[in-house]
Amino acid sequence: MRRRRDLLPGISDAECPPVAVIESRVAIHRARRKAALQDVLQLVLLGGLDFLAFRFRDVHVPSLDRHDSLMLLAVLNAAIIGWLWLARVMPSWNARRIANTWSRVEQTRFSETVRRW
Repeated sequence: MRRRRDLLPGISDAECPPVAVIESRVAIHRARRKAALQDVLQLVLLGGLDFLAFRFRDVHVPSLDRHDSLMLLAVLNAAIIGWLWLARVMPSWNARRIANTWSRVEQTRFSETVRRW
């Protein structure tokens, strides 16, 4: 039986560690800060509109009365908050779903990485 070094001259059996081409930790932190800032700004805008709607009694949707306008505002608030939550949770769910197809070692490494964040 031929040995590996006989087949490929100059190749050793010693493992070569991977070289990091990009440091993704900085990019991930920047993206998370940007997403958090966007969420805060959207919630501040939503709170400002709610403040105006509750502060001024004459504010209403032209085709609805005051009570129906406030109910519509409450539904829209719930929809916007749900959308913000889903926009942050869905990528994590997709990553976990994809990670289920990996080997046990890769799944363990992925789980440890997710816990550290």
